[in-house]
Amino acid sequence: MAVIARRIRENFGRSAALGSALSVVLIALFSIILIPVRSDVPAASIALILVVPLVTSIAVGGIPAGIIATILGFGTYDFFFIPPYNTLAVGTASNWIPLGVYALVGLVTVLIDRRFRLQRERALYHARILARLADLPATLISEHSIDQVWHTATEQIVRLVDLKGAMVLQPDDQMLRPSNVVGDGQLAATIAAAFVGSKGAVARIGESTIEGFRVRSFPLSTLTNHFGFLIVWNDDLPSVLIQALEVAASQISAALERTQLRETRLKLDTLQQIDGWRASLLRTVSHDLLTPLASIKTAVTALSEFGNELEPLEQTQLFQTALGQIDRSIQLVSDLLNVTRIEAGAFHLQYKEVALETLIEQVAAGIDFLSVESKLELSVPNDLPLVKVDVGLLREVIWNLLDNAVRHSPIGATVQVRLLATNETVSIQVSDSGQLATGADQVRLFDWFHAIGNSGRSGLGLAIARSFVEAHHGQLSVSASPEGTAFTVELPQSP
Repeated sequence: MAVIARRIRENFGRSAALGSALSVVLIALFSIILIPVRSDVPAASIALILVVPLVTSIAVGGIPAGIIATILGFGTYDFFFIPPYNTLAVGTASNWIPLGVYALVGLVTVLIDRRFRLQRERALYHARILARLADLPATLISEHSIDQVWHTATEQIVRLVDLKGAMVLQPDDQMLRPSNVVGDGQLAATIAAAFVGSKGAVARIGESTIEGFRVRSFPLSTLTNHFGFLIVWNDDLPSVLIQALEVAASQISAALERTQLRETRLKLDTLQQIDGWRASLLRTVSHDLLTPLASIKTAVTALSEFGNELEPLEQTQLFQTALGQIDRSIQLVSDLLNVTRIEAGAFHLQYKEVALETLIEQVAAGIDFLSVESKLELSVPNDLPLVKVDVGLLREVIWNLLDNAVRHSPIGATVQVRLLATNETVSIQVSDSGQLATGADQVRLFDWFHAIGNSGRSGLGLAIARSFVEAHHGQLSVSASPEGTAFTVELPQSP
């Protein structure tokens, strides 16, 4: 209320002089017109006419001008229009009635104007405060964490409505603790101590006066959550400001709940994604690790139970099978570790010049084409240059692509490998007659734990191959047609 009254006084100071001058002019003008006919016009009618300058001056200049107009009008009315004329004597007692009515009208008009101006300034002040707070919800919604909402809310409220300070009392381990203080920290500590109960769990609701400041608390809660209390303090807290801050507290509560729901949804989505990765990982491990382990167990079991009955060649083949699968499992784990090091930037490629034809033939010798009656067809141009690569990584890329082609080709099919060279790149294209599943996403085929179809190309091999190729600043791609599937590795001729 004091803020509104101060604003009214400031406005009066600018218009009181104009209203007072206007009252003098109008009373003088009306007097000049009415004095010649004062004997013929009833005194009550003259008093009614002189009310016009009074009301006009109040409308223009407010209370100060109204008081001046009332005094001037009362004196003019008594001096010029109440017998005996041109004196301040009232004469008969009946003459006091119009004088008293005139004074009463002036007083009532002043009071009505004061009330009207107070309500008008109150409404304008309320509108200004609400206009300043209009953008607060959008600002709070743009924040992405509860801490950011708290911080923005206190800073914006203090700035927008010119408060001395604000803070938040947040529940922390069943205790209310001050946070996000804007303003005098020492005063905030005193206010927090006054508002928090003896057990630190209950805050005083309402308004108090602390160290000369008016302090008010606003609960921040929704139907489902209680977030704490907003505490503000200022020299004065008019009722319109309190009403606006109650609206702001509701907006802050809604923003906190939205942010909390958004964080909960993000956590839920993350957990669902992790659960999907976990399921995919289990499927991949069962495919890429349990299969060689099963082969190892089968070979060792056969040697253990029937070793004496087997021919030396059969024993040797079983030993070689077990050792080969052990080596492959170890290599798979090593590849995964290398991928991790590459992604972390901790793996440094060991470049060496090598003939791709020789490397492919060496890798192919370790893949059992004959067991599925398949064969390898290698096409090499005459002018194919040597390439500078990390031989260990590129060996794994070729092994994965050839093994993938053999496993997903029909029995007896031919796996074709074509080597091509341009001025800048050398390409390895591995083609087979196997088909991708209908609707397969060729981009996601190289993603970790992505599987296509019931027995499609999946697992860790293609993802590992892509990582190793990209480590060479190359590219691994796939193309599918009704005749089959082709994987192409493009490597720069100079690393």
